[in-house]
Amino acid sequence: MTMTTMEISELGGLLARHPMEWWMAGMAVAAVVGALALAGLRTAQRHSPPLRRFLPVQAHWVVLAAMGASACTLVLAGVAMAELAESGQPGGPWGALDDAIAAGLQAQADTAVLQWFATLTHLGDAGALTAATVVIAVLLWVRQHRLLAIGWLVALGGNGALTKILKQVFERVRPEHVHGIAQADGFSFPSGHTSGSMAAYAMLAYLATRLLPRHWHLPVVMVAGAVIFTTGWSRVVLQVHYASDVLAGWLLAGTWVLCTVLVMESVARWRSSNDSNHPQPGLAKT
Repeated sequence: MTMTTMEISELGGLLARHPMEWWMAGMAVAAVVGALALAGLRTAQRHSPPLRRFLPVQAHWVVLAAMGASACTLVLAGVAMAELAESGQPGGPWGALDDAIAAGLQAQADTAVLQWFATLTHLGDAGALTAATVVIAVLLWVRQHRLLAIGWLVALGGNGALTKILKQVFERVRPEHVHGIAQADGFSFPSGHTSGSMAAYAMLAYLATRLLPRHWHLPVVMVAGAVIFTTGWSRVVLQVHYASDVLAGWLLAGTWVLCTVLVMESVARWRSSNDSNHPQPGLAKT
């Protein structure tokens, strides 16, 4: 059943009145999502893709199939983002919710709360993430984890490029934020802080599953989920982004990272199969 404009406004007001409580609840949910993602990754790693039963590994079909699946996933995500952007226009369901949350926060948000989220939002700063991208890529490369280094760069660099392109495509103006505690320029949809932090921390969690002992995997992915939600929610509370901007950032980066990991896992499995069939001394680590 479709919600009425009044019901949407009431929901937006409820979210705006309790930003700290929704932040804590959101972190808990995001941590659970991270745990579920880890379970899904482990399941996928234990089972060979169905196409492996019919197509020879040596023919690169497994990798090509992963690329094809990734392309389809990106197209579907693009369609979903376009629908979200249209719904976020004035008169649309997301537009009404965006306006209600922004208006409620502008009228009710406490200065201490705003300052707290102004600190947390630095978790997604472009400068910090760019520096981390370079340092981690160099470390992975030096330690002979070449495939992981390339995947890391593709995930963060590709997400950053897509975010900039989509901002120019949709050209959404940011919500009004006059509290002076945080400022942001440029177009609003999708949120760059949100997509950047999603790509970085999700990929860091994936790297942890490849490089750290197994007992570290679950806590790392749960913390990553909480940090990803925190960065996105901070942009809404600070009123520098609409809620749909943040949702679009999560959708964009989550899809891009998923596709990157899918291709990386397929390449790693193909290389592992080839190495076992044709051992070669001195192969670089993945």
